[in-house]
Amino acid sequence: MTRFSEDIRSVSELKVRAAEILEQVRRSRRPVLLTRRGRGVAVVVDLGVYEQLVDRARFVEAVESGAGAAAKGDLHANDEAMAILDSFGERDA
Repeated sequence: MTRFSEDIRSVSELKVRAAEILEQVRRSRRPVLLTRRGRGVAVVVDLGVYEQLVDRARFVEAVESGAGAAAKGDLHANDEAMAILDSFGERDA
């Protein structure tokens, strides 16, 4: 849950207290919204949280792609589909 008193900081404050803000993000695992002139300009996110978000987005894209292919009738035989699933993630190095 966002804590507006802690999780919204100005870019100017980041310049002065970068280490403190980064430690807060690491410890709380909550993002910090950076503002300039009262408007949001960036978000600082814990690296582990960011990686989870990227993995989740890739999974959703893969599911959507598969659903679209299935809707078009572009399907694989079961053995071929299992081989594809077994190799999932091998090319993401």
